[in-house]
Amino acid sequence: MTIRPRSAALGALGVLALLAAGWLLVGLGSSADAPAGSHPGAAAAEITSGARAAAPDNAATHDSEELSTTPAEPQRLKVPSLGLDAPVLPIMADSRRLVPPSDPQVVGWWSDGARPGAEQGTAILAGHTVSTGGGVFDDLEQVRPGQRVQILSNGSRLRFQVTSVRTYHKMALAEHAAEIFDQIGPGRVALVTCEDWNGDVYLSNVVVIATPAN
Repeated sequence: MTIRPRSAALGALGVLALLAAGWLLVGLGSSADAPAGSHPGAAAAEITSGARAAAPDNAATHDSEELSTTPAEPQRLKVPSLGLDAPVLPIMADSRRLVPPSDPQVVGWWSDGARPGAEQGTAILAGHTVSTGGGVFDDLEQVRPGQRVQILSNGSRLRFQVTSVRTYHKMALAEHAAEIFDQIGPGRVALVTCEDWNGDVYLSNVVVIATPAN
């Protein structure tokens, strides 16, 4: 799914591959030059609330949607601390792969998994990072524990609070896949994208976990 024109080069989340041992996120890379500040990834590095001061959350909202705790198919995703407000489309597995929407500004929700707000299972929302900018999850690694995530659906709004932000090397993600994308444990949301562009491929994945907010 590599798009060669520099203006649209998807560095991509690429695909979520469903393997017998669990889930593996595979970045398909891009032919574009790496953006400033890219760096090789290490094995799994966790960002905790004490590692760096959290950016303002701007959690206050004037949205007209009613607060809800009912599981719902997501239509929009908001991350106030990033100024992110993006449409969400359902995506399905095809031949053991889960491919995000081709539009880099649209988030994909794995519709065969848990719904956001469900009491059980991880609702997986996958989005692109673009090496030259313009991907919906370009800045996902900047989210901090304690900040809010909002999911909108049919006039209702589900609120979640970030509990962890981790960057996994591709192989480390495969090793931890069962726990990260758990469909049996308590309900939560996982936001996933690629990270660590080395000029050829993405070496890592960012995984943001958020649980229902009080």
